[in-house]
Amino acid sequence: MIDQIYNQWLQYYYLPPSNDKSLTPLLTSKSLVIAFIIARIIDAVTDPVVGYLSDNSKSKFGKRSIFMLLGGVPLGIFTIMYFFPPKSSELATLIFLSVVGGLYFTAYTLVAAPYNALIPDLASNKNERLNLSTSQSTFRLIFTGIAMILPGILISKLGGGNTETGIRATVIIISILAVIGVYACIFLLNEKKYSKNHVAKQNKSAGFFDSLKKINEKEIILYFLGYFFFFSGFNILRGVMNYYISLVMKREMSYLTVTTLILFGVAGLFFPVTNKLGKKYSYKKILVLDMFLLIVGTIGLLFINESLYKFAYIFFVICGIGLSGAAFIFPQAMLSELSVKVSKIKKTSLEGFMFGIQGMFLKLAFLVQQVIQAVVLTFGNTGQLKGATAFGVKSSLVVALILFLVSLFFYKSYKED
Repeated sequence: MIDQIYNQWLQYYYLPPSNDKSLTPLLTSKSLVIAFIIARIIDAVTDPVVGYLSDNSKSKFGKRSIFMLLGGVPLGIFTIMYFFPPKSSELATLIFLSVVGGLYFTAYTLVAAPYNALIPDLASNKNERLNLSTSQSTFRLIFTGIAMILPGILISKLGGGNTETGIRATVIIISILAVIGVYACIFLLNEKKYSKNHVAKQNKSAGFFDSLKKINEKEIILYFLGYFFFFSGFNILRGVMNYYISLVMKREMSYLTVTTLILFGVAGLFFPVTNKLGKKYSYKKILVLDMFLLIVGTIGLLFINESLYKFAYIFFVICGIGLSGAAFIFPQAMLSELSVKVSKIKKTSLEGFMFGIQGMFLKLAFLVQQVIQAVVLTFGNTGQLKGATAFGVKSSLVVALILFLVSLFFYKSYKED
């Protein structure tokens, strides 16, 4: 839920569409890019470091859970702080956004990297890892959907016509729910009791840079490149949905609920299908098909305008089918297989470290999205504090399409056992 708030509403708040009269741009697109880059520099090393530390943790509380315990509350606090910036000057806003961004991503890493590394810990074979990834993806989809649907309802009701008030109240509510979810996972899962982590029990620890050398293999690099370019494109696709509804379809923000239900509801409906296909065929084959569907759906969205807005739903359905495997099930399942395989071969516990590396690429994908959107969304607007335009939205989708094509190239080059 916090991930969705960050991806969908942060840039909307700081760089609102030109037709939203209750929000004004707080930073120029250039300053916004600078703030995002500074936050990413602070965040650059935390993912692999936290992953490495969780691999080698001896905590009685649980090697993964202890990090989630430390990061949960700060993550909720920094998410909320994003939407209460000082407005005395652009420099003050820039400094605030940069510092809070660095703290936010540190807390995010403490929660996300160890959490994802639980999959190979809790499952002992390929089918178990696929099933666990599917179950995890189901809950991820449900709560992503909640975080996409609720704002469309709450912002107008809680804001009383003021978008800023509505966004702030909505972010507080969703952040509290998200933090409760983090601690429910920590305290209701007895990690030490249920962790099967046979590989880790048999393997030794390695130094940080030794761990980095052990994963420097062609197939691992190809996988991470495919993952990085896919999520760069996917983050742009979902990140511009608010703008797409407002500026391209020219519908009220309440239509965000309908669009979200279609896009992510279809993805969820195809989880069982994707799971069965993943057991019958290689992950790579199904993933390539998913990427093709996403490419077709994104191309279709480029041809929508106000009079053709209903046809957008068809392309959201096509994208939703592709997202089932590409965005939800396969990334965790594929990396679980890779991490277990590499850990066995190298005789070193590397699961958390590899999920930390994946987290780093996910953060870089967010940066790509933010930089591209901050620059491209304002195409066609000549004001000093530029708002987003319909041309900018479609230009962003073109970039997403290119990123999907690059991702497809790397995934096709990846050789799966």
